[in-house]
Parts: sequence; structure tokens; C-alpha cells
Amino acid sequence: MLRKPIEVRLKSRGLSIEIGAMLLGVALTMSFAAAQSGQSKPSAPPSSQAPATQSTTENYNPMPAEKDVEVGTFYMHKGDIDAAIARFQDAIRAKPDYAKPYLLLASSYEKKGDKDRAVKSYQDYLKEFPKGADAKKVQEKIEKLSNEK
Repeated sequence: MLRKPIEVRLKSRGLSIEIGAMLLGVALTMSFAAAQSGQSKPSAPPSSQAPATQSTTENYNPMPAEKDVEVGTFYMHKGDIDAAIARFQDAIRAKPDYAKPYLLLASSYEKKGDKDRAVKSYQDYLKEFPKGADAKKVQEKIEKLSNEK
């Protein structure tokens, strides 16, 4: 239940209108009651007039992945490797073409002592970025970790 009134300001005229929680509740209740009583809703537009779906590039937002990497790096420095791993995995899911979380995930597994997952993460990096600037170093890491098993 709202305890403070909702305030709407109209800047152009300097007016301030307050709508109490009770008034808002009444409006919502009336709307719900009208829907329940069988009053028809406006029909959906015919398929020929349906709005075009947005492409995935319009919804693409790389910021969450970068934020996950930032937070994961913080956790890694703090020593909470499991939390760091979770954030790097989130970053990879959010932005699969972002190289940094692959390497940080592999490094986190390495610090944790999980060589199998570290190798797998390095291999995933090479699968996504075979011509990456550090591909040779990553391949050397894979070989080193594989020999230590």
C-alpha cells in the first residue's frame, strides 16, 4: 500500500498535482472490475497491421556484460573466486563476442585449482577468438595446464 501520495509536476505551468494512494487504488479497482464484468477490450490489430518486431540489434546492450566483468574482477581481487566465476559467466551469456570474460573466467578457475575448467575456458576463448592477439599465449597456457593434470 502506498503511504506517500504520487506527485506529478507540470513544469510548463508550474502546477503540482497530488494524487492520493486511495484515488489511484480506486481507479485501478474500477479498471479491474470493468475487465472482469465482460466489457470488451479493444481487439489486437489484424496481423497485416501488426507492428514490426524489433531486431535484436536494437535491444542489444553491452553494458551489463562490462559491468559483470567489473564486478567479477572486484570479487576476484577480494578473494571470492566463486562469485567472480558467476559474474564472468553472466558476462559471457550477455555478450558472447566479448573476449575479456573468457580469459578472466579461465584465470578464476586456475586460481581455484580447477584445471579442467580452466583449460575448457581457455579453449572456449580460442574457439571464439582463434586469431586473438593473445591466442599464442592462451595456447601455451592450455598446454601447461594439460601437462600439470
